[in-house]
Amino acid sequence: MQWSDDSHRSEVRLRGSVTFTDDLTDVRSLSDGGSLTLRDWSALVPHTVEITSSHGTLTRTYFVAGIKRPWDEEAKRFLATQLPIIVRRSGIGAESRVKSIFERRGANGVLEEVDLLGGDYARRLYLVALLDVARFDSAGVQPILQRTGQRMTSDYDRRLVLEHVASRVALDSAGAAAYVRAMATMKSDYDQREALSALMTHNSTAADADTLLPALAHIRSSYDKRVVLEQILKRGSLSGDGKHTVLAAIPGMASDYDRRQVLTAYLDRFGVERPVREPFFAAVRAIKSNYDRREVLTGLARKGSADRDVQDAVFGAVGEMTSDYDRAEVLLAFAPGVDATSRPAFVSAAERIRSSHDQNRVLAALVKAERR
Repeated sequence: MQWSDDSHRSEVRLRGSVTFTDDLTDVRSLSDGGSLTLRDWSALVPHTVEITSSHGTLTRTYFVAGIKRPWDEEAKRFLATQLPIIVRRSGIGAESRVKSIFERRGANGVLEEVDLLGGDYARRLYLVALLDVARFDSAGVQPILQRTGQRMTSDYDRRLVLEHVASRVALDSAGAAAYVRAMATMKSDYDQREALSALMTHNSTAADADTLLPALAHIRSSYDKRVVLEQILKRGSLSGDGKHTVLAAIPGMASDYDRRQVLTAYLDRFGVERPVREPFFAAVRAIKSNYDRREVLTGLARKGSADRDVQDAVFGAVGEMTSDYDRAEVLLAFAPGVDATSRPAFVSAAERIRSSHDQNRVLAALVKAERR
């Protein structure tokens, strides 16, 4: 491992594994053949400590300005001063430190040490190691979720902690909600999507669709939002408010392809129920691509049994399309279900088709359906 901090003019290089004394003033053990080098050049001249291990014996060497000096009280003071700073900034030896602290002081002791750490990389290493040694339940893991959401700023490190929580802890609904809250200030759509996917994969029961939906407000990428929405829709039931939230998210997406994919998945799961008819067709009208809008509407026709209000909304959406072919394909899909009440709206939509060929085949299909 090699780590450097230019802002504090220090660096560390480790070969092998290391453990430190509990007070972080010295090295307790180093794997045989391993080495640890600490260097600080914040003063006028650099100060360096090299520690090597051979057959169970540690050898400590001190350098000032590149010149070897005795291992005396000055050298010991330098190591005791620099070691806590560098260890807490770099995360070096995190796994062994977490095990040692946990054995002596439990999870709270580890969390107190996490609060002293100097960066998200080190925090991630300690929190992941804690999750591995402690058997948290959904309530017990809350302090980790709180620190992940409130004290970490790196989306990558935060996501890795959350994924570890999802894979190690059986979350209940309150735990899943806290998990989603820990994502609230994440900026990376990719990291948000991956964190949500981990939650849905490992905590399928607790992470109900309505719990996951608040995370949508923070995802800007059409692709990432679509993937999350598709995963949510595959999970099954949604409350009425949840359905409104899903449908309301679609117009804000930038890609017609992604809009179409989400609406198709929604149709497959729920159809078009009366309470959500308006937001459903608002999402349809947000699709500018004739092809993608046609695919959604013909998919609705394949569901069958569309009542008059649904048909009127479909024919209105067809009237806004600019492609005669796509208009005709939608109307042809609905022609078998047209009755006397919906016929005027169907004919009105057909009359807006400029192509004689496409208009004729639509009207012919209507006449054929009426003769049955």
